[in-house]
Amino acid sequence: MINLKKVAAFCCLLLCSLQIFAAVTRQNQPGISLKEALKNASSRFHVSFIYEDELVANKTAKVLPDASFKNVEGYLAIILKPYHLQFRKLSNTQYAVFAKQPDAAAKDKERSKTNQMAPEEAAPSQAAPGQPVRTIQIEINNGDSEQDNARFLFGIVTDENVAPITSATVRVPGTNTMTLTNAQGEFKIKVPLNTRSLQISCVAYETQDVQLSRTTYYDVKLKDKTGYLKPVEVVSTGYVNLPKERATGSFGVVTAKELEKVPTANVLQRLEGQVPGLQLQVTAGDNSFVYDNVTPAINSNTRTIGRNDYGVNIRGTTTIRSESMPLVVIDGFPTEMDLKTLNPNDIEQITFLRDAAAASIWGARAANGVIVVTTKKGRMRTPAVNFSAGFGTQARPSVNYLPLMNSSQVLAYEKELVDKGVILASTYNPYTSGIKYFVNEGTDLAYQLRSGRITQAEYDAAAARLGAINNYGQIEDYLLQRATSQNYNLSVSGGSDVHTYFVSGSYAKESPSNVGNVGERITLTANQELKIIKKITLSLSLKGSFFNYKQNGKGASALLNGGNTFLPYNSIVDANGNPTRYYYGIGQHYADSLTALGYKDWSYNYIDEMKLVNNSASDNNYSGNLSLNIPIYKGLTFNGSYAVERVNFKNEILNDVNSFYTRNFYNQGTVMQNGQLIKNVPDGAIFSNNYTTQDNHSLRGQFSFNRGFGGIHELNALAGAEIRETNAGSSTFTLYGYNPETGISQNVDYNTPHATILYNTAFSGAPAQTDRRNRFLSYFGNAAYTLMSRYTLSASVRYDDYNNFGLDRKFRAKPFWSAGASWNVTREDFMKDLSWISNLTFRATYGVNGNINRELRPFTNIGLGTSDFQTGLPYATIIAYANPALRWESTYVTNIGIDYSLFNGRLSGMFEVYNKKGKDIIYPLEINPTYVGSNNTLSRNGVSMSNRGIDVAVNGAVIDTKHFGWSVGVNFSYNSNKVTDNRFGPTTSLYSSLSNTVLNGYPPDGVWVYKNAGLSSTGLTQIYNEKGEKLLPSQNVTSVDALKYAGRRSAPYYGSVNNTFRYKNWSLYALITYNFGSVFLKPAVSNYPSTRVFSYSLLSDIADRWQKPGDEEKTVVPVVGNAYSPLAAFRYAFSDVNVQPGDYIRFRELSLGYQLPEAFAGKVFAKNIKVSGVVRNLGLIWKKNDVGLDPDFVPALSSTVLHLPPTTNYSLMINIGL
Repeated sequence: MINLKKVAAFCCLLLCSLQIFAAVTRQNQPGISLKEALKNASSRFHVSFIYEDELVANKTAKVLPDASFKNVEGYLAIILKPYHLQFRKLSNTQYAVFAKQPDAAAKDKERSKTNQMAPEEAAPSQAAPGQPVRTIQIEINNGDSEQDNARFLFGIVTDENVAPITSATVRVPGTNTMTLTNAQGEFKIKVPLNTRSLQISCVAYETQDVQLSRTTYYDVKLKDKTGYLKPVEVVSTGYVNLPKERATGSFGVVTAKELEKVPTANVLQRLEGQVPGLQLQVTAGDNSFVYDNVTPAINSNTRTIGRNDYGVNIRGTTTIRSESMPLVVIDGFPTEMDLKTLNPNDIEQITFLRDAAAASIWGARAANGVIVVTTKKGRMRTPAVNFSAGFGTQARPSVNYLPLMNSSQVLAYEKELVDKGVILASTYNPYTSGIKYFVNEGTDLAYQLRSGRITQAEYDAAAARLGAINNYGQIEDYLLQRATSQNYNLSVSGGSDVHTYFVSGSYAKESPSNVGNVGERITLTANQELKIIKKITLSLSLKGSFFNYKQNGKGASALLNGGNTFLPYNSIVDANGNPTRYYYGIGQHYADSLTALGYKDWSYNYIDEMKLVNNSASDNNYSGNLSLNIPIYKGLTFNGSYAVERVNFKNEILNDVNSFYTRNFYNQGTVMQNGQLIKNVPDGAIFSNNYTTQDNHSLRGQFSFNRGFGGIHELNALAGAEIRETNAGSSTFTLYGYNPETGISQNVDYNTPHATILYNTAFSGAPAQTDRRNRFLSYFGNAAYTLMSRYTLSASVRYDDYNNFGLDRKFRAKPFWSAGASWNVTREDFMKDLSWISNLTFRATYGVNGNINRELRPFTNIGLGTSDFQTGLPYATIIAYANPALRWESTYVTNIGIDYSLFNGRLSGMFEVYNKKGKDIIYPLEINPTYVGSNNTLSRNGVSMSNRGIDVAVNGAVIDTKHFGWSVGVNFSYNSNKVTDNRFGPTTSLYSSLSNTVLNGYPPDGVWVYKNAGLSSTGLTQIYNEKGEKLLPSQNVTSVDALKYAGRRSAPYYGSVNNTFRYKNWSLYALITYNFGSVFLKPAVSNYPSTRVFSYSLLSDIADRWQKPGDEEKTVVPVVGNAYSPLAAFRYAFSDVNVQPGDYIRFRELSLGYQLPEAFAGKVFAKNIKVSGVVRNLGLIWKKNDVGLDPDFVPALSSTVLHLPPTTNYSLMINIGL
């Protein structure tokens, strides 16, 4: 279970932070401030106030009326009089506070500005009783306005989730009188006294007519035009927020509204098909955070958590051996945590930085792109409560998808292996010679027939009985299950003009399709902002995520190649449902004879093993951000911030004393000497522990300048410095003879080898500790200048230093930079008559980003061993050679883009072309290991790459009426990736194993295969060399020209199409994704067993193998039992006859939502209620290959993990706003 003590402690920390901030809020000025006095009056008389912030700032209530005062106006007269302030009653529950104007001329001057007011000058939202409202430059003197037959109206415009809408148009119908809402959704407008209504409109929302009354304040809520591309006004680089219209770089944005469509616990799966240029591979569709691998590896250069479950790529690959995952930034700081630690419902916006201008501010870690996550913050309003719950289920996957032999074919295969001596006799003791073999019921029958113990008729009868069995279904029945998930989220947000807060908690649980696997997650978040002295703002963010995993499932992995593969005539349970037992690697007759001598039982059963092995893990993640923002002078501010992350990961594997692992280990360590059993392994359970911690610290100081000059010039700039340190440590140990009840184990000698029935070996799992520290020092700057809101120039520079690159600082420290320009054509005078063009902006950028390889060091890395088996003395090995000239990988990026919006937003989109040139890419160079140790490669900066492509997004409203709408969104991306310079040339491993396929003129993810020339007369695979001559397995490939380039593993063309329909309160969303241009290899037998290496494969093509002369005319599957059969099988499996196209169109998602009427929601004390049903993984609409395989789920039976295609997932969600 999740450690509830740690969760409770973290909850206490969150509550303490809230209490402290609340206390500071109450005590931030001596005595009682004028603002506090107004707040008291608001609570006391149940009214609210509108006033200028400057009017009450730094003022103390010099005289306070006593409790006998029953009249609000008398109360106001007393506290406002010392500062010559006045008030006016706007309604029965609202008053305005304002300064007395010195003369009429000042009033007229102020009135003349009213309808030319910028959006940011508009008035803010209405306060509830007990909560004053902060306003900016307002004049409340409706008496004077009424003399001019006009009055002022105020209000706020929000969406259905009460989020403010920026740049909404507030218009008096039939006139030119209008204004725009500011960044908080607030507005102020002067209207004639006879005005009956206001018209509120905004792109992507339904226009609303508001009928006016005597009140002067209006709270307007606009309904979505479902499917419209919402206007993104602000994008975030992680360091600064930029208006979209002034950003020169390439940004892709996903909002909270779009994330709500997919009810998964991991935000990654909510991003599929959302952003052009983002290639997301989800290879485990039955889970979102219960990854196949949840263990961090501190010595790995690339991520290990979830590596078999998902992949993320932004605009192609820019590296070969270094980290290819984009940098993830959460609330302004890079994170070393996986995205699964975030609650998707806490996210306000995700911004993808795709080019140098957008990402270069992150310097040496930005070459792969940057994912900037901004979490939700509190707003100045009464508390808002949101609750959501989601439930999902999907059918268990089917093993029928796998191309496997049936029982009759397996029996024939086994008989041939026995007849040809590949599998040895079952009475032979394999441990005396070290020869591996495989014994089961089929091979045992073949042995008996070969030795004459049974007749052919008896063999045929037994083989017929076994051949009629097909127990693959038992894998589904007992090792696979219906996957389920559930998640619950609760959040509270609100605040005043002094203190805002957002607090949330979530719980998620999912059980993937493997029986025995389950995961739980709790997340807690508290984001707060406090204004302390004048306009100084203190921000605090605390986040915690707590995971608990059980990973005891086997699932379809029981069918993976190996010496213990589940065969179709094996059984997990008998006809009565009782668990059955069979034997791994040793015949039952021989095993029984050893058991009679005192050995432990050597049989195996899947169901028992899931009960006897407990593989559990806990993963607790904590993070905190503290930021202080200080205005200095007219747009100049200083921001100091600190971030800390802490990860505590613990993985415990307890193999019970009766588990097969423990019994097998015990038996192997028990030997017969002079007729006596010598037991070298203590009796008891085996307990393994892996404890990993990570501590990451970042400290940043930054000056920012944001100011406009005369309405013509606008300058935004920042400069600062940052230091960052990451510390990771891992400790491992294994205990033998362990008693879980007492926690006591037996002492063993980890250093001295002991005898086993196979060879001498030492106990593994000696206590070990590994520590790693990385330090970064950075200086950065960014500036953008805009002229007349039309022309923008931007520049960015970052200087990075890293402690583990190069002994010479010229290798460690390097500047990364960018420059860009944009032109907003729509603002030009010659565009005024083209009213159908709402927006047209051209952008161009150029710059350089970097990447690091944290696995390499400038010094020689030596590992110390315990003792040599022959000498018994300690020994050392060279793990990595010194690399004193190691440099950053650099990527030079050119990006040209167009943003457009036509017909008042009915048609909008973007088009971008990019060219990324990678230099100094790290790649292994082959060296002679006899000079320096056992390692035969040295990584150097020696490769250059080219990465070109286009990204396109088109969004259109096909039908747009009051009650019905239909909109379409299309994303398309193309990426061409190739190596332009590999100065080291092809390696010998390219010819023998088709690895290290980094060749000039070809993509680094290219698929290289042999050119199949059919089978020889003896059934061995033949391939063509560079001259077109046929080569047998006994002949080596010596030239790259003998190989064939088949295509790319990743699709060069990819994207999505979404359709959204709305009818009144109903909405329907459909997402289709597509990949074109990739290839994959059909699963084929790649290695036949031999007397030295036994890997049992069940692939169906084995049934088509060559067995007699003449078969070479009808098959390309090589013979088994020949000395060259393993190599022949390898060349066959990786030849052009198995290449298949990976093109497909997938129906990814269908969701139906219903927004309950507000009247009904009000009856249950809710503001809004929405119910949604979502169907995911609906399957392939079309595929190009002719072998019936899903290109995203090609079964790799020779790997360590087997993912079956996910079945259709059905989810139900409910969202309630209070």
